[in-house]
Formats: sequence, structure tokens, C-alpha cells
Amino acid sequence: MLLAGWSVGAVTPALAPRNQIAKAKAEAEFTILRQRDAEARDDFGRWLRDTEARDEHMDDRSPNFLSARMEHRINTVSASFTEFLARYPEHSQATALQAAFREDMATDVEAIRRWEEERLESPASPAPWNRLAHHLTHVGRIVDAFACFEKSLELAPREAVYFFDYATAMLLYRNEATSHYKLTEPELFERVLITYRRGMKLQPEDYHLAADYAHTFYMIRPARPAEGLSAWEGALKLATTESQRDEVRLHLARYSITSGKLGIARLYLDQVRDSQFDPVKASLLRRIEDAAKATPKAGS
Repeated sequence: MLLAGWSVGAVTPALAPRNQIAKAKAEAEFTILRQRDAEARDDFGRWLRDTEARDEHMDDRSPNFLSARMEHRINTVSASFTEFLARYPEHSQATALQAAFREDMATDVEAIRRWEEERLESPASPAPWNRLAHHLTHVGRIVDAFACFEKSLELAPREAVYFFDYATAMLLYRNEATSHYKLTEPELFERVLITYRRGMKLQPEDYHLAADYAHTFYMIRPARPAEGLSAWEGALKLATTESQRDEVRLHLARYSITSGKLGIARLYLDQVRDSQFDPVKASLLRRIEDAAKATPKAGS
């Protein structure tokens, strides 16, 4: 029998404040846990960036110095996750964050171990830095990848492909690049083009490098049609097979259409013989026809 003035409904509000306090406490602890996760990831990048490109004393230290340091931090953060989830086993965000942390960090440590082993064999080789840079871009650690590309160039300043790898990374991840290097987008594009050109000077007869450089102008903003056209004309001079020349002619036709030179565009397309380019060729011919209908006197 209930006492006078009491009701079943009166018990529930008494529990609500305690539940709210417990939830607030869990969220406060989870915020700290997320900070530890972020700090661990940031420290990994900082430790890597602080590593000298050329280390003549690799034999004097543990070959797995950085990976061991990373594993120690991983174990510390993992213990925090375990302790938190023991108290709040139904906290879905913490469970998901723990799984992501374990997977990401395991991938990072594995890549760092390979890098350490390669560097131990050849401390002055740029290859381990370049391979690690590519791995880091694939897992989203872009700023760390930039540092690794820079270190590979420090060790091999006459390796054209390293300039191209670095320039391509800056171009593809330009939001991260503009923030990291504190550049405007136009300033970054100029940096990218300069880096490509430095690579091309080292291998001026390489068609593939010239074509990669010319492709860049499709992404540059504001557009630089004269420079893009010149780049493709340069690539045409370096082409060594008819298929390569046909590919370049398609790009030259595209630039000609854009500039309203429809007759020149047709001349380029008439020279394209490789059947693999038929779909692109047909598409460009339709563009010429559409442009001619809109401006009948264009391309004369």
C-alpha cells in the first residue's frame, strides 16, 4: 500500500536526475578519450616529421625506435578505451572509436616497421620515404605524406619522379596543401606547376612526364588555356608511338574547340586512327557540330 501523497509516477522523476548525471559523466570522460585518440594520431605524425631524412646513425639505435614508441602510446590509449567500456559497455560511439583506432594504428605501425627496415638497410635512400608517403596519402595522413615526399626529394634532388609524386599530391589534396603551406589556391597551383617543371628539366625527353604535366592544366583554376595548349604541343613532340600521338591530338582538338578553332580541331581529329580512342573522338566531333550550329562562322 502506498503512503499518502506518494504515487508510482513520483518515483520516476527522482531517477531522472541520477541518469542525467551519469550520462553527463560518461560524455565528459568520452571527450577526454577522444582527445587522447587525436593526440596519439597527431604525435605519430609529429614524431615522423621530426625524423631526419638522412640518418647516418641508424646502426647506433634500435631499428624499430619509432614503431616501438608508437606501440607504447597505442597500448596506453587502448587501455583507456578498455577501462571506459568496462564502465559503459553500451557506449556505441566509444566502441566504434576503439575499433577505428585499433585498425588505423595497426596499419600505421606496420607501414612504419617496413619503413624502418628499409632505412636500416640504406639510411640515405629516398625510396623508403617515397613509399611511406604514398601509403600515408592512401590512409588520409596528407600532411605527414607531404613531409615524406619532401624528405625523399632532400635525398634525391635529381629524381624526376619524386618531383612529380610530390606535385601530384599537392594538386590532389590542395585543401590540405593550402592550409599546411599557408598559400592561396592560385599560389598553390603555381607551386605545383613549378614542382612539375623542376622534374621535367631532369628528364626533358620523357613523354609520360610531359603528358602528366599537360594533364595538370585541366585542374588549374583559373584556367590557363595558352599554357595548357603549349604543354600538349610539347608532349606531341616527345611522343614516340602513333598511339601516343593520337592521344595528344585528342587533347589538342579539345583545346581548339574550347578556343573556337573548330577547323583546326577537325584536322587534329582526322589524324586520330587508333580505334581505342573512337568514343572520345566521336564525342569531340559532336561538340564541333554543336558549336558550329550555335556559331556557324566559328572555326573558319
